[in-house]
Amino acid sequence: MVDACLAVGLTVAITIAISVAPEQGRPPDALTYAMGWAIAALALVRRRWPLAVLLASAMTLQVYNQFDNPGIFAAVPLSVALTTAWAAGHRGWSLLVAAWFGGIPLVYWATDPARLSGVLNDSVPNVALLAAVLLLGEAVRSRRALALEQERSERLLLNVLPATVAARLKQRQDVIADGFPDVTVLFADLVDFTRRSERIAPEQVVQVLNDLFSAFDQLAERQGLEKIKTVGDAYMVAGGLPDPLRAAGTDRRQGQGRDGHLFPARKERMILVRSDCRMSRRSCRLRPLR
Repeated sequence: MVDACLAVGLTVAITIAISVAPEQGRPPDALTYAMGWAIAALALVRRRWPLAVLLASAMTLQVYNQFDNPGIFAAVPLSVALTTAWAAGHRGWSLLVAAWFGGIPLVYWATDPARLSGVLNDSVPNVALLAAVLLLGEAVRSRRALALEQERSERLLLNVLPATVAARLKQRQDVIADGFPDVTVLFADLVDFTRRSERIAPEQVVQVLNDLFSAFDQLAERQGLEKIKTVGDAYMVAGGLPDPLRAAGTDRRQGQGRDGHLFPARKERMILVRSDCRMSRRSCRLRPLR
């Protein structure tokens, strides 16, 4: 939708620029407007191929300038393509295109010094507009980079803290301490992990832990539990916090999760469960801690 609006707006801008520009030999015809509209149409695919759109727009504008078409500022038809390419990281190509269309009038002045006044009247506003377009591209690029860093920081924060706690922390709440009347805590570690890890490659150890803990993460998410931390081969998860209603599908009367076998039923207000897992079979045995 945004690209379509940009294409329509650019079409209108190019049409107006051609209509009010001084003629340089012949009045504008259908081909003149068609080349300008072709540049505007390229805005529809600017996100997918930013560099290709910039080069295609520049070549189309160069062909336009080869004929005696009305002279228009290059920054008008190239505004969207230059901004998008710069924001996408193609700054070298953007500078090259801007320098080419901004420096062409100086070439004419070098061949005919008598036209200096007219060349300056045309080139100075054109260069200023091109520079403004590049500055706009830099602003868009900086904003995208900032948004990317914020998203990365958000993911790192959610890896450490529950979503609700992270949200409160971002609201500058200094001390966060909540009490929960009924929680379940699960400790899981691998049986004979140290001895077995000495016999296999480090990559295999990491792969085993990654596979096992990824399965734990999926199970915890499905059961509405909160992973607290992983330390080496140990995995700690809690139920009933920070949102006691999160595990709404849990049968509290039976003390079972949706799978029917996550935790044994206990009467204590805090249930501690220890899980011993074996690396070879990737299996676990749960037993309550008294």
